[in-house]
Amino acid sequence: MFRKMIPLCLIVLLPVGGLLAQSRAEKPNDATIELGGKCFLYSLTYQRMVAEQFGLEIGVSGIGGGTGGDTAAVFFLSGGGRFYFTKKAASPFLSGGIVYVTAGTSAGPGTEWASGVYFYASPGFEFRMSGGFLFRATVNFLIKDGFFVWPGINLGVAF
Repeated sequence: MFRKMIPLCLIVLLPVGGLLAQSRAEKPNDATIELGGKCFLYSLTYQRMVAEQFGLEIGVSGIGGGTGGDTAAVFFLSGGGRFYFTKKAASPFLSGGIVYVTAGTSAGPGTEWASGVYFYASPGFEFRMSGGFLFRATVNFLIKDGFFVWPGINLGVAF
């Protein structure tokens, strides 16, 4: 019976060999679009690995619109760090940081702006293909006077 298990194990485990490449070390930069996530609707992000298992990330997002001369806009700027639990191309991670948000409107007698900050903690999972494609899924805990849970998906390229 043991002899029959060897070919089955090889068939199952050989394709996993591609997941063991240290692509974060080979391609330490990545640019992604995050749908949902720490900036609610979307954000454009850049991450740079500063150690084998730790990267720094910045992101930006903006939403605006209006009609008849009345406009409204919201701008997000995020920054933080991400720790990977393994050196493999497929790895769970934990990220955290701060988001600066500012919003304004020209509706009414003048333009009004308000701004603030909130923090985020995001456990998740990342997969990097050897060609550079990147996929991340997160659960974001947005923290300010309590917390709000919001999912996020990143798609991008590592270089």
